[in-house]
Amino acid sequence: MIDEFYMNGLRWRVRFTYPTDPVLVDRTGTLTIGVTDSATMTIYLSNQLNGEFLNRVLIHELGHCVMYSYGLIDEIHRMCKRRFWIDMEEFCANLLANYGNQVFGLTYSILGDEAIHIVPYELERLVA
Repeated sequence: MIDEFYMNGLRWRVRFTYPTDPVLVDRTGTLTIGVTDSATMTIYLSNQLNGEFLNRVLIHELGHCVMYSYGLIDEIHRMCKRRFWIDMEEFCANLLANYGNQVFGLTYSILGDEAIHIVPYELERLVA
């Protein structure tokens, strides 16, 4: 398993930590199971996560990396009132985590074998 990756030329790290580590406290002051810290360019995850739930949480946090790495935070903030900024960022990350697999699965269903040429390219483009 890798512990760092590049997205849009920015180096991100992934760190697993114990579930009560203060680093897992989010911007609202809530202890969570995963946090993306743009200041340290690090995704912090509880070391108690595993299986499909770990996959979903990681995809959610990678969504935050996409927002930071591609300057989408400014766009999100421009399109909604300040009091909704965090909610909208979470909505976008949840959209990817909750429905991304379905989108790519349907792409394979519709395009058949041709999807093998499109989906990996699009995924690679997101994280390259």
